[in-house]
Amino acid sequence: METENENIEEQIKYIDEMNLKIWNLRGSPESEFDALTVGKEILEKTTILNYTFGRALALLNLGMGNFIVNNEFNKAVEQINEALSIFREQDDKKWIANALITLGIVNNTIGKTEDALYSTLRGITYYENGQNEGAEKVMAYYILGTIYKDLKKYDEAEKNYLIGIANPVGNSTWFGRIFLGLSTIYLVKEKYDEAIKMTRKGLDILKADKNKIGESRALNDLGIIYKKQKKYDEALVYFLEALQIRESHQIVRFAVSSYIEISALYNEMGDLKEAINYLKKAETVASEIKFQVKLAQIYQQIAEIYKAQGDHQQVLFYYEKLMKVNEDLYHQDTEDKINSLTKELVKEKEAEIERIKNVELKAAYDTIEIKNKEILDSINYAKRIQFVLLANTEILKANLKEHYVFFKPKDIVSGDFYWATKKNDNFYLAICDSTGHGVPGAFMSLLNMSFLNEAINEKNILEPNEVFNHIRKRLISHMDGGRDGMDAILVCFNKKNNTLTYSAANNTPIVIRENKILEMPFDKMPIGKGETNESFKNHSVKLETGDNLYLYTDGYADQFGGPNGKKFKCKPLNEMLLSISKNKMEEQVKSLEQKFMDWKGNLEQVDDVCIIGIKI
Repeated sequence: METENENIEEQIKYIDEMNLKIWNLRGSPESEFDALTVGKEILEKTTILNYTFGRALALLNLGMGNFIVNNEFNKAVEQINEALSIFREQDDKKWIANALITLGIVNNTIGKTEDALYSTLRGITYYENGQNEGAEKVMAYYILGTIYKDLKKYDEAEKNYLIGIANPVGNSTWFGRIFLGLSTIYLVKEKYDEAIKMTRKGLDILKADKNKIGESRALNDLGIIYKKQKKYDEALVYFLEALQIRESHQIVRFAVSSYIEISALYNEMGDLKEAINYLKKAETVASEIKFQVKLAQIYQQIAEIYKAQGDHQQVLFYYEKLMKVNEDLYHQDTEDKINSLTKELVKEKEAEIERIKNVELKAAYDTIEIKNKEILDSINYAKRIQFVLLANTEILKANLKEHYVFFKPKDIVSGDFYWATKKNDNFYLAICDSTGHGVPGAFMSLLNMSFLNEAINEKNILEPNEVFNHIRKRLISHMDGGRDGMDAILVCFNKKNNTLTYSAANNTPIVIRENKILEMPFDKMPIGKGETNESFKNHSVKLETGDNLYLYTDGYADQFGGPNGKKFKCKPLNEMLLSISKNKMEEQVKSLEQKFMDWKGNLEQVDDVCIIGIKI
């Protein structure tokens, strides 16, 4: 019996050693050690021994391996989620954090940035509390920084990268990757010398670690920097060197990115034949591994090259392919967004009911209090995600001379939102009021933001009214023909002719010119299923220097308060905007907030509030 126990202990010791070895190899450095094969063997052993922790870590490792080596994204997510469930059952906070952050890596790579941010923010709390000063902490802040970088939140990205390298842990793979992340930020800021310096630092670390994925990434980044400086010969050398590593080591997912980068370089150099040649190589590989996000990018770029050549038949062929991929992507993405959190909450409630059936009232009350806190924490994370997706400060400052945003959600998360994007010579700004507020409103706002992005940036629908027509179709088809949707204004600024084009659904923009209020026409119907299905109208306004443009949702005007507890209403709001229109932007915001709080008094806020003021 003693010998049998010793044998089991030896097997568990072997499982732990192999699991940690594989975990420390994540990032797939060059090695004769076959982590995937050993990982499958370890998983089998844990099942035989009924060793739960070992099984969870083996699943986490296999998930990362299937993601990096086999490009099996769905399988990777499934295995990581299974590991996460086991770690939660065991209340292992460290490995819950590592599993959540690993899930963030996968989701960010396949384009599910919101899901990536949600899981990573939940995982990072373990390290924010000062736990684990080693390579895992560096990994955590590298991943969070990279998600913010991909969301173009460069200040947040840099802050998290610098936290990650604040306590050096030797030549860690993740430490090297942070330098590459910082390089990208400096490149965006056109600090080319600093970008090259950071990239070479990262390259040295990753080469020393024999990390071929990281080494190829660093070389590719050098190509991007030199291309940005229009040093095309140097750029091509680095791009091809990165591609050679990726092809020879069968790092196919990253090879797709190399083909796209090299194509873009040839396109910029005027060699359209080679540009198409490399995009078709990218298409072949991306199709084989079902890399849908990259396929959409590839089809878009091929179509644009054929358009430049005047080959309209090929343009149509690739736009049809693009539409099919986008349809697949957005159908899956919107379903995931709406269902992921609700499924989790349903499971929690079902488990909660089962647990409290035979428990005394006090114990049940305590349990519910804990659950309420967990749900509140989840909603707070959702708030952080929604905030990231709102029009960021950088894009507003870059495209609006003077402006402010007064945004006051009724609950933690909001059905109101403001969104912006730049397309060609046009700057688009939307202010929207989704059906509902709180969590239901926030779900609708995520869906509406994704449809705005789809219409303008993916499907190249550039007229505001056609954007609304497209979103209405998408909402009706996704919401089972229901009346959920939004009231909205979408304005398009054309800086060349200083013209404002807009479409307005159940809302109207206000222009104040020469101390007069100009109320603009609008459509009296929502974006969604209404009494009529007519096309939305486009309107144009010739703006003049000194004009003030105001966009707002109905929350401010609908607030009850004052001496008689009545609604504030639109006319007094417009008159107030007129009275403060000559003040500085920051003073206008203070006036709006003070008046709102004075009017509301002790009454409850009834709806989300959003007002945007712009000086032309």
